[in-house]
Amino acid sequence: MWDIRRIFRELVDADRRRAILISFFKHGDATSRAVVMAQLSRVLHFREATLRKLPVEKKADLFASRIGAHEFDQYLDAALMQYLTHDHEEMLGAFLDLWNIPHVKGSIESDDFKVPVEGQVRDAVRQLESRYEKKDIVLYLAAAGLLMGGQWRDATWPVVDDLVKV
Repeated sequence: MWDIRRIFRELVDADRRRAILISFFKHGDATSRAVVMAQLSRVLHFREATLRKLPVEKKADLFASRIGAHEFDQYLDAALMQYLTHDHEEMLGAFLDLWNIPHVKGSIESDDFKVPVEGQVRDAVRQLESRYEKKDIVLYLAAAGLLMGGQWRDATWPVVDDLVKV
């Protein structure tokens, strides 16, 4: 099972983790950012006003220090989604194109599509592995299973498991 903590622990190196969390502070919705800042303030014993003034990189580092705390899980999910849809939209679009899923810049905008099956996921990986970093592909597939659930999880997580073994 690829929950958000396992994804961050096993699939995300320090540079990528920082990029994911920076993306959250740059692109996440204001309410989620405010909740994270309030929770960080409480658990780290900082004044919230002090945290708000910090550069985004420092906020990301403080957020990273709380990975593993359950109260931050949903915000880590959001951070991962923001990172993928903003920093890897071309790769997401390439996968979605191969699966004939309508999208706008790698973001699915409709519920009217057929979820790929495991064989289609494997075929797409083979077709795209020379264009994109393996770590990015594995991260995307793990996140797709986590964030989309159900049939997506059944199609992507076995491929993630195999790619991680190699």
